[in-house]
Amino acid sequence: MTTVQPSDHESAARLRQLASSVGLLLEWAGSDDQPQSLSEARQRRMLTRLGWPAGDDDEVAASLARWQSRQCPAAFDRLPPMLLADQDKPLQIPVADGGGCAFVLRLESGETLDGHLDAQGHLPAIRETGYHRVSFLAEPGGDSVTRMLAVAPPRCFTLDDVAREQGDAQPSYWGVAVQLYALRRDGDAGIGDLQALDELCTVVARAGADAVAISPLHALFTAHPERFSPYSPSSRLFYNVWHASPECLFDEATLARVREPFADAIANQAALELIDWPASARLKLAMLERLFGHVQQDDSALAWRSRLAAFRRDGGDSLERHCRFEVLQAHADHNDWRQWPEAWRDPRSEAVEAFAEQYREAITFAVFLQWLVAAGLDQVQGNARQAGMAVGLIADLAVGVDPAGSQAWSDPDELFPGLNAGSPPDAFNAHGQSWGVAAFSPVGLVDSGYRGFLAMLRASLAHAGGLRIDHILGLSRLWLVPDGETAQQGAYLRYPLDDLLRLVSLESWRHRAIVIGEDLGTVEAGLRDRLAARGVLGMSVMWFEREGEAFLPAKRWRPTTIAMTSTHDLPTVAGWWLENDLRWRERLGLLAADEDPAVLGEQRRHDRRRLVGVCGLDGIAGDDGIASDRVSVDDVIDAALVHVAATPTPLALLPLEDLLGLVEQANLPGTLDEHPNWRRRLPAPAPQALKAPAVQQRLSRIDRLRRERRT
Repeated sequence: MTTVQPSDHESAARLRQLASSVGLLLEWAGSDDQPQSLSEARQRRMLTRLGWPAGDDDEVAASLARWQSRQCPAAFDRLPPMLLADQDKPLQIPVADGGGCAFVLRLESGETLDGHLDAQGHLPAIRETGYHRVSFLAEPGGDSVTRMLAVAPPRCFTLDDVAREQGDAQPSYWGVAVQLYALRRDGDAGIGDLQALDELCTVVARAGADAVAISPLHALFTAHPERFSPYSPSSRLFYNVWHASPECLFDEATLARVREPFADAIANQAALELIDWPASARLKLAMLERLFGHVQQDDSALAWRSRLAAFRRDGGDSLERHCRFEVLQAHADHNDWRQWPEAWRDPRSEAVEAFAEQYREAITFAVFLQWLVAAGLDQVQGNARQAGMAVGLIADLAVGVDPAGSQAWSDPDELFPGLNAGSPPDAFNAHGQSWGVAAFSPVGLVDSGYRGFLAMLRASLAHAGGLRIDHILGLSRLWLVPDGETAQQGAYLRYPLDDLLRLVSLESWRHRAIVIGEDLGTVEAGLRDRLAARGVLGMSVMWFEREGEAFLPAKRWRPTTIAMTSTHDLPTVAGWWLENDLRWRERLGLLAADEDPAVLGEQRRHDRRRLVGVCGLDGIAGDDGIASDRVSVDDVIDAALVHVAATPTPLALLPLEDLLGLVEQANLPGTLDEHPNWRRRLPAPAPQALKAPAVQQRLSRIDRLRRERRT
């Protein structure tokens, strides 16, 4: 008997079917709207990396059969741990021949409902949102199969809901965006902390602000403070302990005793213009370790020990694993857990248990540090709301985690091994980008019941009134780059956008927190509309709000976004006006081959003319452009801030750097040590800096404009 081999055309079609089913995008539009496609060779490489071998026809057939069996399992016990539904809409239960099956639904409220799936296998519509449990009984007298059922509201908690609570006619709020590490205060040991954040919130609340958006607070690598990028965290489930501020919790007498041996070192670090992360982090940890000794041993600290014990109990296994990782990494010969002894690579191994017993006190200290940050954040948010802020803190959620970090060690099955998130080649970066961070696996998300995704949302929202999701485009499709390959060798992978947004909406309401999605870059058609329908605010940044080359008038900005002059990755208003960003790019060799500094300078002259025109400073120069010294930079900053404040957006977030008129930006993409990324400090403590008459006038104008629209 002869075997009929598929034709090349049939093989290619099967390969495309597998790639498309798994979620690889075979065609897409680039940033220049030119069509792009995924070659057959890249399809095979990426499929194999994603866990769906596709080296030949037999592997493709086996992978396709395995995928199809996941989509419509033969029995209820093959369903994933969590099912997701929309409020008041029936849910298709994807089990073959599941129609008519009996079910029992136990709602979060305690109510129990029962019935049968309809002939097509639909669960009836459910009114009550929340995390319920549904049990299926395929045969009378047989065993039941129970799954979590998340029922999501149709949209997130929004600023319209805030306005109703506040009694405002419409939402027209404003706030400040700040790099937390950049804040200053006396005794901060050289790194901005939660006490400084509390002081900032007090001052801007008094000026009328309703929100303070902060840089990511995710856990970094405590034993390796040279790894300080807030967007390359060890874990998004826990906090960066270098921002801990015992002043938020402990009395001054206790803190004075703790600080005494470190007074000179604290003063030296606090005086630096740029953060010396290793020196400041070691100093801060030494000081906090002394405080920890007081809490553990002093009879007067019994109440603190009780709170710490409760925090540890509530944190459960996840907190314990993170803190064990912190101590393991401090004792390991390698920073990367993937190079540790094999027995240490499994967080549940006997060797790790033995290590935890041996270093019990060090692990408790790691728990103590997490508690300090969590309790401090809780106090800052409480104080912000009490001071009159309608939103308070807006947390920032990074797009991925360092694959060498705690989260990848604790739950490796939820993340992609050997793949990094990034972006494809585009008009702004001809070679694309690989960010060196691991992303969730869509299959891992489903198979874990979205455990890590939910834990991440809850950690970010626990002490905040809002959440900014970095690169929210990745909830729909994410560019993944194999280790060791260039960004051009990556591919787009689809993610379960609807299910992820259901969970975002549900957690948003449970925490009564607004959601902002960073939707800058190459955005696929229709995504912004889908996000807006779910109540997720986009981001409008002044530099990009244009029609052709002209800047958009304020009244034409999208009302479904927040408004900003700039972001941490872009020049400040003063830096842009003075061409500081162009000089940095030229100095560091970041200009593209076809970019000429003189031409860029000439383009900026004309852009300055366009900006002053749209901001109401027209008539001060001719049509041939404006030199940077022809107009006061302070006047430009004032006009730009007023321009953003006058937009119809429900929230204007003004970077603290622009309010203070600073020239340098926080981060210069494409650089590591060449530019002092994530190291710049404010010139003075925020309460002092914001008292300057020019800054006070800016705050007053912004508040007046926003309140006029609100009422």
